Amino acid sequence: MPILRLYNLQVALDADMPRELKRQAAERLGMDKPGLVKLVKRGIDARERPPLFNCTVDVELPPEFDTEDALRRLGENARLAPAAPSLTCDARGQVPLRGRVVVVGSGPAGGFAAWVLALNGYKPLLIERGQPALARLRRIGLFNARRVDLDPEDNALFGEGGAGSFSDGKLYTSNRDPFIPRVLETFVDCGAPERILVDAAPHVGTDVLSRVVVSMRSRIEAMGGEVRFGARLTGVELADGRLRAIEINGARQECGALVLAVGHSARDTYEMLLARGVALQAKPFQMGVRIEHPQSFIDRAQLGRFARDRRLTPASYDLACRAPGAPELFSFCMCPGGITIAAVSERGCLNTNGMSFSVQASGFANSALVTTFDPSEFGQAPLAGIEFQRRYERLAFEAGGSDYTCPAQPVSHFLRLLNSPRPLKGTYARGRRYIELAPLLPEKLVRALRANLPLFDKRIHGFISDQAVLHAIEARAASPVRIVRDRDSRQSVNAANIYPAGEGAGYAGGIVSAACDGIHSALALCGKFAPP
Repeated sequence: MPILRLYNLQVALDADMPRELKRQAAERLGMDKPGLVKLVKRGIDARERPPLFNCTVDVELPPEFDTEDALRRLGENARLAPAAPSLTCDARGQVPLRGRVVVVGSGPAGGFAAWVLALNGYKPLLIERGQPALARLRRIGLFNARRVDLDPEDNALFGEGGAGSFSDGKLYTSNRDPFIPRVLETFVDCGAPERILVDAAPHVGTDVLSRVVVSMRSRIEAMGGEVRFGARLTGVELADGRLRAIEINGARQECGALVLAVGHSARDTYEMLLARGVALQAKPFQMGVRIEHPQSFIDRAQLGRFARDRRLTPASYDLACRAPGAPELFSFCMCPGGITIAAVSERGCLNTNGMSFSVQASGFANSALVTTFDPSEFGQAPLAGIEFQRRYERLAFEAGGSDYTCPAQPVSHFLRLLNSPRPLKGTYARGRRYIELAPLLPEKLVRALRANLPLFDKRIHGFISDQAVLHAIEARAASPVRIVRDRDSRQSVNAANIYPAGEGAGYAGGIVSAACDGIHSALALCGKFAPP
């Protein structure tokens, strides 16, 4: 039975959605009684007053229905519904494994790679340098409360769930990977709310993600996998261009295939791989500051008189501008109702990020404002981008008082070259020190901010204000390093049986895209090797 996907069905917030979707589908298709009408996506269209749900549905059609005619008539508003591929490998490889299959890193890429490998019978060993999710959550809370020192191995960047567990909590991506539905279904199967399957901008938050990754770990173990915490990759052993073994905390482990999903902050791992001869290259990455506004302002700007409507979630924004003669500036990892945190893994460095809990109730909205830096600007050596990041992270750390207090400045003061110590309400738990930020930032970033913030203010009037605060610095919006892999085999170009994956390998950005990349790499491994 053919299934047609219909786009852009507009439904009032207080309407009976199932009935209204069925009515509109029948009207578009010229049918009295369409078959099953299934909601696929729904998002808020705030351009309309009042706001509306913009919906996508799948409609089951009888065999005699003229599907081709409907596709011609409806143009971009219809297409045949794609089928999501399976997570099982139909044609497993024949090459015998000479050691365990090991996955490094339990973030989205590593977690889903281990899930797929376990599902297909490969009994992977998943190693994570940090600690289990709930213990990690407690320690980060103590760090933010200044009750414990930074643990370089267990923080907002390392630990079960990876850096993605302490981020904006969004589960959507701009790419169109066919495995996206499978990622969301797996999250739901492991405890995420079912609404993420249909929300156009699904959000769960750190509290829910922490429980989900614990459930995923239990399922991986039930399928024959093994998970070790406090286990850091400290070496790889190569012979004749192929992986032979690895070192975990200095101990040798026979390894037949290795999925490298180390995350974008595994700087010591990059150094080790480079020393062992694995091909790395510098890549462009983003650096910026994190801006924080009262959430009520963003709600009013985006939703107008419907800002207090309880049926609507806290409003967000997505901005990008390039003033003439200036670098581009764009928002990134926007967190409605979120908090600004210290996302650090090295002593003596300060990096900010935004995260949110499922209720999004902090009263503030934050977002990174970043511009892109190219290797031609910071150096072509494989690790030059890391040194570039460190330089500005150290400046921010020292300027804040060397105790993870965050240098901050109201946006209006940054643009007017003013400096005021007047404290403002905000969410950064370890405190803010109000100083001039420009000397702490790359000159290109300063130019991007000063040229483009006035353009942002034209898009969202009042974006520049005394109540909007910039925090320095957001240096780890993306990895500055790529672990170079072959496009077809997905293996390292000079170290066979190593499968770089995810954001840390330089091939994804965000929770869902990294998860999809981990799935593709795991299936490539299954397609080469026979199960143990």
